[in-house]
Amino acid sequence: MENNFTTIYTRCMASLITLSISVSMACSPKQAVKPDSNVLETPNIHDNKTIEVIKDNSFDNGIQMIGANSSQPDVIDTIYPFGKTGKAPSWKIAQWASRFVMNDEKPSVNNDTVIYMNEGKRITFLKQGGSTTVGLEVNGSKEYLAPRKSNESWPHLLMEQSFADPVSLKNIKALNYTIAAKLMYAKDHLGSAFHKDLHTTQITFILSVQNTNKNSPGYRDYFWFGLPLYDYRYRDIAAYAAQDLGKEDATKKFISFVASNELFSGSMHDGNWITINKDIYPLLISAFKLAQQRGFLKGSTIDDMGLSSTNLGWEVPGTYDSGILLKDLKLTATLK
Repeated sequence: MENNFTTIYTRCMASLITLSISVSMACSPKQAVKPDSNVLETPNIHDNKTIEVIKDNSFDNGIQMIGANSSQPDVIDTIYPFGKTGKAPSWKIAQWASRFVMNDEKPSVNNDTVIYMNEGKRITFLKQGGSTTVGLEVNGSKEYLAPRKSNESWPHLLMEQSFADPVSLKNIKALNYTIAAKLMYAKDHLGSAFHKDLHTTQITFILSVQNTNKNSPGYRDYFWFGLPLYDYRYRDIAAYAAQDLGKEDATKKFISFVASNELFSGSMHDGNWITINKDIYPLLISAFKLAQQRGFLKGSTIDDMGLSSTNLGWEVPGTYDSGILLKDLKLTATLK
C-alpha cells in the first residue's frame, strides 16, 4: 500500500502546484501518496470508544527512510533515535527529488536531542516525558543549484504513515486532530528571482480518504483532505478545492484543503508555537459532499469511506532554508 500511495501522492502534489500555486502551495500536494490497494478492508470496530488513528506518535519504534525517486519508493535505511524496541516502524520519511539523500547517517546527541543530518537536511528528536518533539529542516540553498523553473521537481522531507486497518467514517462521530508546531526559520535565498507561482516552502497535514467497501461500485476511489500549517507566501492560508490536474500523470482525484484560520488563530509566520485541538470530522464530511457536488466519488457514499493514510512534512519548491518543530500529533476517532 505504501508504495502506491507514495507514488500517487507525489504526482498529486506536483500537479496541484502546477494547477494553482497562486492560491496556496499548501493547497497543492506535490507528492500524492496513493491509498494502497492491498490494505483496503473495512476495519474492525473495537469495543473501546476511541481509536488512535496515528500509531507511535512518539517515534519509539523507529522510522524507515525512503530515497529521492518517488517511482521507486523503496526503504533504503531505518533510523532508531531511541533504540530498537523489536516492533516494526509505523513511520516512513520520504525524500523525493532531494540531491542529498539521508542514508546510513550516524546520529549525534546534543543536550538530549538526537540528530540526523547531511548537507541538505536535518531531522531531530527530543523526548521529554511522554512527548517527542520532531524537527524537520531542509536546506534549499544547498538543494538548488539555480532557482526552480516551471515543471521542475523540488525536494521533500515528508513523514508518512499508512493505516493497515482503515477507520470507516460511518463508525465515527468525532475525529479530533491535535498538534503543536513552531516555525524555527524560513530564509529566502531567491531574492529578485522569486516567482509567486513557482516558489515557496510549505507544510500541510494530509489525509487520504478512500472507499474501502469491496461491494461498492466506487471501491478504492479516494480524495485528498488537507490541513495546512505554513506557507512562506501567506500569513493566512485560504481554503482550496479542485481536481488534481496539470500534468500527464495527475491523479485527477478531488483535493480539498481547509483554511488555516479554521484550525488555529494567529500565523506560524510569527515564530510562536501554535496548537490545534479540533474535531475535523464536520470539515471532512463537508469535503466529501463538495467532492460529490463537483462530480467526484459518484460510486461512493459516506458509509463507504475510510481513512487510509497520512503525511506531514516539508515541500520546498524554491530556494529556502526551512525548519519546523512538531509535537503531540494525534488523530483520535470517537466511535458511535
